[in-house]
Amino acid sequence: INLAANNLNAPPQPNEFLSLLPPCILPRISKLKSLNEARDAILEEYKVERAALERRYKEKMEPLFVERRGVVFAEGEVEDVVSDNEGDEVGDEVVKGIPQFWACAMGHVDVIGELITEEDVDCLDFLTDITSTDSTDGQGFSLTFHFSPNPYFTNTTLTKTYEVPNLLTEDEPILQNVTGTTINWKPGQSLTHKETSKKQRKKSGPQAGQIRTVKKLERTDSFFHFFTPPKMPSLGDIIDEEEADAMEEMFDHDYDIAQAFRGSIIPKAVLWFTGEAMEEDMDGMMDEE
Repeated sequence: INLAANNLNAPPQPNEFLSLLPPCILPRISKLKSLNEARDAILEEYKVERAALERRYKEKMEPLFVERRGVVFAEGEVEDVVSDNEGDEVGDEVVKGIPQFWACAMGHVDVIGELITEEDVDCLDFLTDITSTDSTDGQGFSLTFHFSPNPYFTNTTLTKTYEVPNLLTEDEPILQNVTGTTINWKPGQSLTHKETSKKQRKKSGPQAGQIRTVKKLERTDSFFHFFTPPKMPSLGDIIDEEEADAMEEMFDHDYDIAQAFRGSIIPKAVLWFTGEAMEEDMDGMMDEE
């Protein structure tokens, strides 16, 4: 029997392939399938237990993140830190907490920093916390950005949610869906689009020669586009290979940004703020080489 050589160029359908096998092999194939099903059942059990374990330890870490928020935004006294308050003033201004903590930390992560504009930085001054919550079934997660009242938008939180059925396995992540919060920009404060005006003169008709002003919104570079994820194609959508590749690249990049927040910024924010995590990241890359 030389099944492999015969099927290299044109692999048959599963049922067709099975029909090519000697009858004595079929019971062995059935046995292997049952072993594979048993392995799948164990994997499902593993995913349930891992999700519960991760929730348990995230609950233990949550008070630390709450305390971090208090330090960053001076919500209370900082214990175990000696200070005579001499450094709390810059000129005539009293400095509370750690100004631009999150903006600096985000800016030190390449995949995130490349999205942030100078205009974004002013808005990110009002970012008070970033949190990550895994779904109870372990098949996805949400990133929540918490903001204090600000002149830019009315939302108090902006959320990005990822549905990833195989999040708890080592396989390439499969994105099932991605959703983001619609930002309610205050009039004239949008960072993602700007309104432009253009005068047009009517060339014909009864109103020929009259000038009218046409307004339109133009897209501007901004980190806040992150909350408008790429659009998932519908089942009936027909797209060519080039479009499919471009779409895959967009989703991969978007997911890389999300994982940078979930796996780097949120757990080790202070090290990204100081830049120490950048050095660790570079050391790791050099070790791999």
